[in-house]
Amino acid sequence: MAFGKSKNRRHQDVAQKKAAMAGAVRAHGPGLLKAIVLTGLTCALLWGGIELRRWALTSPFFLLKETSFSGLHRAHPGELLKLSGLTVGQNLWTLDVDSLERAMATHPWVRDVAVRRHFPASVSVEVSEHAPVALVVLNDLYLLNEEGKPFKRLQPEDGLDLPLVTGVDREAYLADEAKAHESLLEALAMVAAYTSARPGKSERLSEVRVADDGLVLVLSDGTQVRMGEGAMEEKLQRLARVREGLKGKGLSAEVIHLDNRARPGWVAVKISSPVSERNGTSAQ
Repeated sequence: MAFGKSKNRRHQDVAQKKAAMAGAVRAHGPGLLKAIVLTGLTCALLWGGIELRRWALTSPFFLLKETSFSGLHRAHPGELLKLSGLTVGQNLWTLDVDSLERAMATHPWVRDVAVRRHFPASVSVEVSEHAPVALVVLNDLYLLNEEGKPFKRLQPEDGLDLPLVTGVDREAYLADEAKAHESLLEALAMVAAYTSARPGKSERLSEVRVADDGLVLVLSDGTQVRMGEGAMEEKLQRLARVREGLKGKGLSAEVIHLDNRARPGWVAVKISSPVSERNGTSAQ
């Protein structure tokens, strides 16, 4: 009898274990299956990503075939390509756009540059160049842009005829760049204001001299105009009236003073000597 009871107990234990396992499967089976499926999908995605990356980096489909440029006037495409090392046959996915932009921006005429990839096989380069508005003497001659930045040493092939800014030497510029930049901006403002009046050929602005007591203009006919400081628009209008009056009388000025601080409305003019007097001869 004892033997029969032990056998029944074993059957009961087995049945209970089976029931417990069935319950666990019912309770946790869906979650476990989901975890297995997600793990499989993750592995598949990782493998697929690796293979896709390998294909993208090696496929001839993404090799550079064409580079287009816009905004170029002084710089040349070949120069920018040489600086950047960008060549046909490079993989677009491996291009470091930031590095390409920094390299091209070292060209003296380039102010800003934006490089864009156009998949599958082309690159566009949009360039904004410096616009020279004057020359400045800093030991050598440099081109000045409209922001008062000397951006390039003047070369004979540049072929530019621009007003000259003097009175700010290289040492002063290096010692106090902020102060020198302020003086350059003041000179450029004068250049812009004067040229906007569209002067005649003989009245074109040749030089703007930065002096301790203000700006001095030198016109293409040799006339010096001492502007002093402040009220530049009014002084330019006064200068136009004075030159028109002199022209009507057949006279020309050697120096025109518009820098009287005590009496800002006054104008003093030193009349040029006739050619015969300057050469020490008598008029016929």
